[in-house]
This record gives sequence, C-alpha cells and structure tokens, in this order.
Amino acid sequence: MRELEVRFPDTVAVIGVHSAKFPEERATEAVAQAVRRHGIHHPVVNDHDFRVWGAYACRAWPTLMFVHPRGKVIARHEGEFEAERLIPVVEQMLAEFDGQGLLHRQPLDLGPAGAAAVTAPETAGPLAFPGKVAVDERGRGHIVIADSNHHRLVVMGLGVQDGAVHHIGGGPEPGLVDGPPDQARFNWPQGIALDSRTGVMYIADTENHAIRRLSPEGGIVTTIAGTGKQARSFVTAGEVPPGGSAARDVPLSSPWDLAFLPDPNAGPSTEAGSHVDLHDDAGLLFVAMAGTHQIWVMDLRAGAILPFAGTGREALVDGPRESACFAQPSGLALDRAGKTLYVADSETSALRAIDLHSGNVSTLLGAGLFDFGDIGGTRDVARLQHPLAVAVWDDDPDGPSVLLADTYNHRIKRYDLARREVRSFAGSGAPGGYADGPAAQARFSEPGGLAVARGQLFIADTNNHRVRVLDLATRDVRTLEIDESRHAH
Repeated sequence: MRELEVRFPDTVAVIGVHSAKFPEERATEAVAQAVRRHGIHHPVVNDHDFRVWGAYACRAWPTLMFVHPRGKVIARHEGEFEAERLIPVVEQMLAEFDGQGLLHRQPLDLGPAGAAAVTAPETAGPLAFPGKVAVDERGRGHIVIADSNHHRLVVMGLGVQDGAVHHIGGGPEPGLVDGPPDQARFNWPQGIALDSRTGVMYIADTENHAIRRLSPEGGIVTTIAGTGKQARSFVTAGEVPPGGSAARDVPLSSPWDLAFLPDPNAGPSTEAGSHVDLHDDAGLLFVAMAGTHQIWVMDLRAGAILPFAGTGREALVDGPRESACFAQPSGLALDRAGKTLYVADSETSALRAIDLHSGNVSTLLGAGLFDFGDIGGTRDVARLQHPLAVAVWDDDPDGPSVLLADTYNHRIKRYDLARREVRSFAGSGAPGGYADGPAAQARFSEPGGLAVARGQLFIADTNNHRVRVLDLATRDVRTLEIDESRHAH
C-alpha cells in the first residue's frame, strides 16, 4: 500500500479501515499505537463495531476496495497483493478518470487525520517499539535489543546493568546495507539468535525479508538469506531440492523470530569476550516465517534454506510437520536439550511444539483462529490472545516450564510442562499500561519479546518503548535503564 501511495501521491487517496479480529485491537489507542508503529500517514477508521465491514460486504482480511471519484465501488481485491501487479490496473483507471475530467490533483486537506502517525512523546526515549530481546551469557554477558522502529540493535551489559550502552548497530533510517555497525542498515528488525560457540548473532530483518549476520569482529553485518524482496507465495519442502536452496537466492516473507540449534560436531569455541570471528558458522537456524505461516530452517554451514514445517495454509492443524498448519508464527524457543521447538502461533492464539526427532507438531494451548481470551488452566479451557513470544525456563524451581508473552492480554504467562496448564505469571492484564513492582501488579503494553538468563526474564515491552526485567526469584519487575550518553566496552 505504501508503494501505491508513493507512486500516485496526488491522484489516489488511501483510507484505512481497521475492523479488528481480536478484542484488544478494538481500542482506539491500540489502533493509534499500531499506526505509529508502522509509520502510516493516511487516515485510519477504527471500525470497532464492524459497521463499515458490513456495509461493504467484506469477507477477508485484507480487503482492498476501489472507489470511483463519484463514490461508487467499482472493484475489490481480497487477500494480499503485489504493488507491481496492481500499478498497471490503477494507471488504467486513472487514465480513464482523467479523460473524463474527474481527477482533482491538489493534496487533500484531511485535517487532523493521520495525526496518530506523528511520533508520540513517549517514543522520544532511547527505544521505539522494541520487538524482541536476546541475551548473550558468555563472560560478563550482553543484552541485545531489537529497537525495531529505530531500525537498529542496541547492546547493553548483562553483568552490570547500569544503563551504559556497549554498541549500537544500524539506524536511524531503514535500509538494507551490509557493513560496519555505523554504516549497516536494517528495516524493522525483530528476532535475534546467538551462537554461543562463536559469538555470532543472527537477526530476523523483518521488513527487509532477510536474515542478517552480525560478526563479533567489529560488528560487521552481512546478509546471509533473502533477496530483499518479499515472497508473495509460499513453497513447501517438497518443492525445493532435498538440501534446500541457496539462501541468498530465496525470497523470504516477514521472518519474525529465530532459534539456533548448535551442531554437535562443530569446531572449538572462542573465548568468552573474544572479538575473533572464526567464519565457521555451523548449526541450524529455525525461522518463524510469519508471512507464509511456516517454520523454515537454514543450514548455516551449507548456506541453504528450505521450509521445515507448515503447508502455508493459515490454520491450526497438528500432525507430521509437512502437513501441519500454522497461523503467523511469531516466536520461537528451543529447550536446552535441543529436542523440542516451541512456537508462539499468534493468529491462533496458540502455543505449539515441534518434536525435532519425530517431526510431529502438537498444540499445547489454543483451539483455532477465532478462539481466544484470557483464561488459565489446561488446554480444553485455557485461552491466550495473540501471543508473540516464548522462552524456555529450564531452571524453574517448580519444574520445567515455558514462559509466554500473551501480547494482547498484556501479561506474561507460565505454561507448566508437567501439569500441562497455563497460569498468569506477571502483569495485571488489560488494559495495557506501565508500572513496575510486584509481578501481579506490574503493567505491560503488548509485550512482544522474551529472554531468560541468570535468574532474570527480559521483556521487550513493545508499546511502552522499554525493556523490563523480571527477577524470577523475587517476582519483582523493574525497567532496564538505558542511557545512550554513557558507553561501556
């Protein structure tokens, strides 16, 4: 849509209509936050009671309506679309209207419409809509933040959390540029995975539809997967060579999160804190390919990538990974043994698990595309609302568990792997807000990223533009201090 607005700035007027699927998406402030996050400058109607949806007989998300200059609907398109294919159609329409003298080429005065796109005062701090967070526990350790709307990575100290910034890579403008951290460019980065053997970081560069590699040697960024163009159709594992296709030649679609599985036969590790790059990448990198509703896998040594699980159909279907279905998977986490891959399957409000030995996909929580809520308990009664992140807590004193960012419920939840039930762990729930303190009273606003390390849970509190830290022993929540004027090495 942005491409069409740029191509036809004075002849096409775009009006967005937001008809929400999830209850939490109906709040006008939630819509305004989403408008800011995605940099939308055209007016957006909050159709919270589906009046516009019904009046235009919509049946699918998204639906594109073409309206004649005199107000009559003349065409519609349901589902995603490619701007390149639509541009000739729009040009033909405009030529016809121009010939009839119906076009008014002066900019429209929409008054305050689009004002929600203006950066809100709360985003004037160091972060803007941070999407994910990761932790490097080697040596003194690092906290790595995907500062998504600043299109950069912010690296802080783990052992000493005094606000000092260690490194920044990318930003402030979006782009797809490799090179040293001050020259590299990202576009809305999200998931981050670390190879603790080599210190190499991998980044899901979501709106570049690419996977990037960040070297411990000078922070050099390189693109290792994706063409920079979005894949407009999905492929299945059976449609690619057995070992996958060359990763740099394959278009990806909104990679949202990553999980790294080490190669047990890989070479020696570098020393903690070393800035030496072995250039010996090995292991498997799992990718939550949200745009095609699949999980993909990249063989780092071979430089090849292919679909791993999911047919590409948006649904909740268990079974063998080749025939299972997901719906906008947005969070990944591996257990310590590397046997199970957990998936936050956002559009089905589900927690899924993939047995990496058998390849079987199972649903631990969730019932379907239109089954959601804020209810604890076992799978038959429990409900989540659009979860975006998952983290494995192997050292949970109450037994192994999985922590979930129950995003639209503004909570962190704990799934007990033995009892197979979920309970609220932190956050007072809707409406979203901001408050530190005891876990049950703390408030979050659409948390989207989680990482567990050294008895702490790090939370990318997306709409609060902050990273929060939950002490897993005391269950107290605080805000991570970030002071860009202070630097540490």
